[in-house]
Amino acid sequence: MKRNRKQSFPQHPSSEAGFTLVEILVVLVIIGLLGAFLFGNIFGSGEKAKARMTELKMKTLSQKIGEYKLAYNALPGTLQDLTVCNDVTGPGCIPLVDANDKDDLVDAWGNGFLYQADGNRTFRITSLGADGKPGGQGVDFDFNLEGP
Repeated sequence: MKRNRKQSFPQHPSSEAGFTLVEILVVLVIIGLLGAFLFGNIFGSGEKAKARMTELKMKTLSQKIGEYKLAYNALPGTLQDLTVCNDVTGPGCIPLVDANDKDDLVDAWGNGFLYQADGNRTFRITSLGADGKPGGQGVDFDFNLEGP
């Protein structure tokens, strides 16, 4: 007895054998948009953290300037006066900022703080932001702190 063996292969038209170019492009565009959104938020939050760190450093520096004024009854002429002994502090003083640790005198982007004393009453500390240039928006904004 002979059996009639019929091979059964799925019958697929050739147009349904895989993904079309349009489907692949749509998936790639979706993946690209998701990646840009996620990485944009991650890198954006890093810059926001640097901005917050800069504000905290400015507050700490303001406190050091306040300590200097209490100890010597004068505002420092420059921020470097906080790191060394000078005519106002006299020899043998104890600097308020470690001369070897200049990180206290720069913002989170590595730019030096700008300092301006208005006589012996007030002072202003400025960070020029991420771009290091006057003006700007977002993290490029100029951060100012006036004291006391």
